[in-house]
Amino acid sequence: MSAPTANQFSAAGAALGYLAQVEYGLLLTLRRMDDTVDLRLSLETADDIVFETDGTDVRELWQSKHHVTAGSLGDASPDIWKSLNSWIVSSDENCAFVLFSTATAPAGSAASLLGKARTAQDVLDAHQRLEAIATAAGNKGNTAYYKRFLDLAPNDRIELLNRLTVLDQATRSTDLTDELISAVRKTVRENRRQALVERLRGWWHDRAIKHLNRIAAGEADWIEMAEVEGRLFHIAQSLSDENLPLDFSNIAKPTSEDVVEDNRIFVEQLRMIMLHHERVGLAVYDHNRAFLQRSRWQREDLLNPLELENYDRLLIEEWRRVFLPLEEGEDDQAGNEESARRAGLNRFHAIGERNLPEVRREIRSGYIPMGSLHMLADRMEIGWHPDWVNLLRHRIHEAGGLPAEPGVA
Repeated sequence: MSAPTANQFSAAGAALGYLAQVEYGLLLTLRRMDDTVDLRLSLETADDIVFETDGTDVRELWQSKHHVTAGSLGDASPDIWKSLNSWIVSSDENCAFVLFSTATAPAGSAASLLGKARTAQDVLDAHQRLEAIATAAGNKGNTAYYKRFLDLAPNDRIELLNRLTVLDQATRSTDLTDELISAVRKTVRENRRQALVERLRGWWHDRAIKHLNRIAAGEADWIEMAEVEGRLFHIAQSLSDENLPLDFSNIAKPTSEDVVEDNRIFVEQLRMIMLHHERVGLAVYDHNRAFLQRSRWQREDLLNPLELENYDRLLIEEWRRVFLPLEEGEDDQAGNEESARRAGLNRFHAIGERNLPEVRREIRSGYIPMGSLHMLADRMEIGWHPDWVNLLRHRIHEAGGLPAEPGVA
């Protein structure tokens, strides 16, 4: 199969720019947490990104310019002139301006003179260079922008540039993950930062979509720095030594049709004791969530396989405390099938009533313990019906064979 070729009508570059703009909002907020308390931001309102200090009229209008390939912020750069045009048209005297571009400002260019460390003389020099470019009008694509700039009085142009900061070589989309990880380095250990960023990024995207929907509907909406701080703290707590993040608490429940068609071993085990079909559905839900969560924890190296083995061993011990006969001579299999089924059902109910351990002390999942028991039942390491080993011999090969002694990990 041949490799896909570039589509001349593709908007991939523009799409990357919009996605980067959303993530820039998160990255910039994280970077400013150390020295700002009451900041809030909006997307696609007065500018690409707008920062405002709550309770004041002072705003920062950010233009984000993302380029897939390397670019230059030369004196005729459209990044500069489109941004200047936008700010001349729409801004007020309380606004500061920031051009945030992945392009590079050449040494001595107006953009380089308008960086964070500029002096009053740098601003005057930048004005002189931009005035010369606008007067020469060499870039026809910028003609309307040049005219609007020159229509301002010289003092107004200088005032405009005094309020502008150019931040070149902004993070590209390919490097945003690394920059986000760097921005949260103080919150969790190094090996947990990637997991934190993935979860924070997921929350941010959801929050940004809600925010943009409200903006599109004409509603006023801001994303408060406190929201970001709260979510960051919550995720960091879940990544502490005694805790783990829960990512699948609210996934879609299996439908009745899904449960009816489910023929996994642990489901057959539940049908052998004639568990109510709605409880079978709940068991499938617990199993699926526990399986997904445990897999993600391992994939992200948030816990090691030995930790899960020890946890499963604890659950098997809980199972044995409920499942094994209470007294000598007791034999559930000695009676008829109905009494055996009833005994299994009662014990399944009894283990569900126990305060089963979580993988770590601070976890409050509600589904990991029972879901993990269903995983063990699916591997035929435990069972519910008193005669579950014999009744499931036809499926031993699917479970990879029975352990040397069922119920012993």
